[in-house]
This record gives sequence, C-alpha cells and structure tokens, in this order.
Amino acid sequence: MRTDVSIPSGSGALAGWLYLPSDAREPLPVVVMAHGLGAVKEMRLDAYADRFAASGYAVVVFDYRHFGSSTGQPRQLLTIQNQLQDWRTALTWVRSEELFDADRIALWGTSFGGGHVIRIAAEDHGVAAVIAQCPFTDGWASTRAVGLISSAKVVALGLRDRLAARCGKPPVMIASAGPRHGRR
Repeated sequence: MRTDVSIPSGSGALAGWLYLPSDAREPLPVVVMAHGLGAVKEMRLDAYADRFAASGYAVVVFDYRHFGSSTGQPRQLLTIQNQLQDWRTALTWVRSEELFDADRIALWGTSFGGGHVIRIAAEDHGVAAVIAQCPFTDGWASTRAVGLISSAKVVALGLRDRLAARCGKPPVMIASAGPRHGRR
C-alpha cells in the first residue's frame, strides 16, 4: 500500500511516498530511500520499495528539494549540502512518527544517493543499516573515468556557476542526461 506524504523542510516540503507492509504491526522497521544524481522517485524506486514492504518494512521514498514533486526553486538545482540536509530532514521526520521504530532505521541510496547515505550514517549513529547501491564515493576516480576533456568542461561550468552565484545571477544549468550534441 502506497500513500503520498509531505515532509516539512524549511519553508517547503519534500515529496514522498510511504509504503506499509500488509501485516503492519507498529512500530515498524523503516527503510528511507532517495535516488542518485538528477533522478526522481518515479524512476523505479517503487520496485525496490514494494520488495521491502513485502518483507515487512515500512518504506519512505523522497525526492530531494528542487527535484520531482518536492518544492524548491530553481528546479533541478543540485546542491550536495542541501541533499545531505534533506536526508537529515527525512530522518528527523521518520523519528517523529510513532508508526516507525526509531531503533530500526535503514538508509538506501543509489549512485550519488549511495554516497549520501554512507556519509549520513557516519554522522548519525542511530542509523541501524545502510544500503549503498553503486555509491558515488570518490570524485577523483569519477573524474578519471570520464576523461580529461569532459572533466575540464565540467570544472569550467562549475567555476562559471560559482561566479554567477557570487554576482547574484541564476545558476548555470547543465544536462545530466541526453544525447551528445553533434554525435549520433
């Protein structure tokens, strides 16, 4: 059974889904889930959440601020510190709900989110388990994997974004997926 939830976050909210097992007996162990770089909960997190719920876990799936159904302007703004804060916000919310067992909280993240859950669990010793699927943990290794030219382009865009922020201009946006321009 899935229901929509809204997790208060500052002046906005994280949009999420709550899955409950069919034989729910409170308080429930809970898995908190979010996606990786630029992805949203609709990108098949339901398949994982369904499996966890079928195994007796409650599951809270959320979109980061600026992504999916969550609030935040501008849209598609990726800020690592904000995403880490979103994990902390989701954990605080889960712990405030009597439905969940605060001593049996697991974090699940993939890719960029996989790196986030490792960091959050290292800071928060109340997390019982972490599942990090293909975690992003090493920026230098990733840089080497994409090559020097692509890395230089991304660094240049990042520096341009920093300069724009200091000048009060909108963020520099780049596509996180799609066809390469000029290639077939």
